[in-house]
Amino acid sequence: MTLWSRYSEETVEVAYRSGSFEVNRYSGAYSIGRLYSGRGFRVVSCAGECRDWAKSLLARLARTGDRTSTSVYCSDFYKGDFTIGSRTHLEEALAIAERTGKLLRDYGLSSEVILVSRHVRVEHSVEEYGVEARENRWLHELYINAYTLYMGSLLSTGFALASTTPKSLNADIERIVNRISERIKLQARARRFNPVHVGSWRVLLSGDAACAFFHEIAHLLEADEPVKLGLDTNLGGGLKVIEDPFYPGPLQRVFDDEVYPAWRRTLVDDGVVVDYLRSRLTSGNSRPGNGRGLFTRPKPMYYQLVVSPGDWGLDEVFEEVRRLIAVDSIVKAELYQGYIRIVPEYGVFYEKGSSTPIKGFEVLVPVSRLSSLLIGLTRSRSERYSYEKNMNIYEVAPAVVLEARISV
Repeated sequence: MTLWSRYSEETVEVAYRSGSFEVNRYSGAYSIGRLYSGRGFRVVSCAGECRDWAKSLLARLARTGDRTSTSVYCSDFYKGDFTIGSRTHLEEALAIAERTGKLLRDYGLSSEVILVSRHVRVEHSVEEYGVEARENRWLHELYINAYTLYMGSLLSTGFALASTTPKSLNADIERIVNRISERIKLQARARRFNPVHVGSWRVLLSGDAACAFFHEIAHLLEADEPVKLGLDTNLGGGLKVIEDPFYPGPLQRVFDDEVYPAWRRTLVDDGVVVDYLRSRLTSGNSRPGNGRGLFTRPKPMYYQLVVSPGDWGLDEVFEEVRRLIAVDSIVKAELYQGYIRIVPEYGVFYEKGSSTPIKGFEVLVPVSRLSSLLIGLTRSRSERYSYEKNMNIYEVAPAVVLEARISV
């Protein structure tokens, strides 16, 4: 089977720095041919229209390479058109960037604000099945980098948010600027974590930290990962994790990059792993629908990861857990030697009603012991928009209370 695709993008980028604007525009169009066969997967791409050349090259590639079976899954493809989002005009983009920068300046913060508005069109055809599918999408991404000098040290933080409409993006700005200001204030007050206290702690992961925690768990639920959580593995905590293409987030969709219809895939139900993210080549006996990548071998990966809320309020967390470390903003998160490793920008140590910002530590959660470490989830949830392997992703997750190891 050969899947032909045409990808085109028109992008306007507005940057606002120190009261001045920079505006860039660019566009491009590409043709892609992807061949699924018993000899393996092959892909060719080029700028512009090049179907005849791609057909010739794919034909030659089909006769070469290994004979590893691709386990090609056959089912109904999506047929039709999908349009989401609305265009932003240059004046509107300039106003959003300028407003964000001025709000930050009111807090005494310098900043770089970048608004990227993309109009993406993707057209697919599968000749063997008579399939035609098209997606027409507007996506607006706002990147905020704020900084200030405090007692000779540079304090900085960043935030990214996205929406399919500039109106809803604009509505979130004041809330985000307030969060950025609080982050900078906590960084200014933070004390270095005392290595004497390295060891086991109760930890509250909220905001970006909670989303990143579940993002790393989702990596272990990708069907092509050689090391992943086994089906029926108990993760505890009554977790319910869904890849939900219909959640009202910025990456809603009706089909994936392999033109399979979108559907809500439950990955973890009541704390137990019940399914994996699957592409056409990793579907086994299950339905695909999570294939991502037009120019590479499709990766089974989520677009929108949604974790169901728990039953704790944040006030209840601090009442029940008298001594804990709370983490919201992070530098990075990764899977490292069997641990979910989270490096915070800062944290807050709570004990007996008092709070102390701290820095210079990391949170380690052993994957093999998740079921015994998860304590509870909150009713409130946060969201995060980011990129992974050059693909945009979106997460919605409650704050999570767990036992973790604090290291320096």
